[in-house]
Amino acid sequence: MELARRLTRLARLDRFPFHMPGHKNRFSQLVPKFDATELPGLDNLHNPQAAIMRAQARVAETYGVARTFFLVNGSSVGLMAAIASVVGPGDKILVPRASHKSVVAGLIHSGAVPVWLEQDYCIPEQRWLPPTADQVAKLIAGHSLKGALFTNPDYFGFVPDIATLTRLCHSAGVAVIADEAHGAHLKFGGAVNLPVSAVDAACDIIVQSPHKTLPALTQAAWLHLNDGGLAAEIQHWLNLFHTTSPSYLLLASLEFAGEYARNHAERLLKRLARLEKALSLQCRALNLQVFSGAAPRDWTKFTLPARLGMEKLLRRAGVYPELVQGNKVLLMLTLADAYDDAGIRALCRLLPRLAALSAVRRPPLAIPPLPVQEVSPREAWQRGGKRVGFRDARGRIARQVIAPYPPGTLVIVPGQRLTGEHVDFLEELHARKVISRWIEVI
Repeated sequence: MELARRLTRLARLDRFPFHMPGHKNRFSQLVPKFDATELPGLDNLHNPQAAIMRAQARVAETYGVARTFFLVNGSSVGLMAAIASVVGPGDKILVPRASHKSVVAGLIHSGAVPVWLEQDYCIPEQRWLPPTADQVAKLIAGHSLKGALFTNPDYFGFVPDIATLTRLCHSAGVAVIADEAHGAHLKFGGAVNLPVSAVDAACDIIVQSPHKTLPALTQAAWLHLNDGGLAAEIQHWLNLFHTTSPSYLLLASLEFAGEYARNHAERLLKRLARLEKALSLQCRALNLQVFSGAAPRDWTKFTLPARLGMEKLLRRAGVYPELVQGNKVLLMLTLADAYDDAGIRALCRLLPRLAALSAVRRPPLAIPPLPVQEVSPREAWQRGGKRVGFRDARGRIARQVIAPYPPGTLVIVPGQRLTGEHVDFLEELHARKVISRWIEVI
């Protein structure tokens, strides 16, 4: 790993630093000595010509793509750059309703107009259903689209038929962006029944967060191009959105994650599949299942039904879930759990005690219809606005994004007109302590 070697060498040579960062690697309790700046030999993320360029090329080779770009502002900056590279002011882009809030930032920066895909909502399981080919085909036929964005997988692991959706879009000349933030591992899971990666589905731009599912540091992400012709435009937008002080800790962790996945992901995923199967069999015997049916899903997003007192019991055992939401608790299984299965063994021991707890009886939320997009997100954002209570927002146009995180799914987007149903829904979210009791409108 070239970046790591160069950082190690620099840590020995740079004895008297008179450059950023301010800690000058003098505080061992704060950071290791790999927190450097753009010094000779370390290359430049905004114009990579050496070590970073070679590290990116190595990851591109691992994933079988034309180009890979390292990101130090998470997948969010990748999605913003991807959208701005594909669509401009007034262009239309297909966006499923259950998209991440960073997509709205991309719409505001690009000036594009979203054509919303109203996904179906499964009330018993309290989750959005992935977009279908029929839904996408109708929108392609009814609008002059320049781009389309799909999430693969979503926060709970469910996936659309991404290959079919991509073929539909490409047949109409529509570029496809995949938000695969939760799917950097899918490329290596063909032998263990993981869903197909957007990389192999021929999506044009694929944004992934290896910090979520591979061994990389938080905030470290990358963007892949199957269409190498977009490289210059992507670099242009990344240079605009990226910090000018990129962390070499993050960059080195991306290099490490790529090499680790290349050499170990397939083997460790096979072991993880065996561990997950044992967990699932135990859950089935204890009636601890959330999702029914055989919908395609990333099984590494391990989900349990919520129980009263469950979170407290888990934390006492040192088990911290990724998400507790409504009727379910999400625990993410990664290569690290196959490398060291102590966490999975601890969870196995807890399952009988979890099963003995009382079920959560909270009524599910009724999701209101998609609000009408009166003006583009950019136009709404650029207008003056004011904060009002929810009741005073009825009939007004929103200026802000409401997308509680996690999982960051859109509830209200700038430019959408609020009806009584939407106001009632916002009141319910406030009652459940999810959002504040106001919204900015124009």
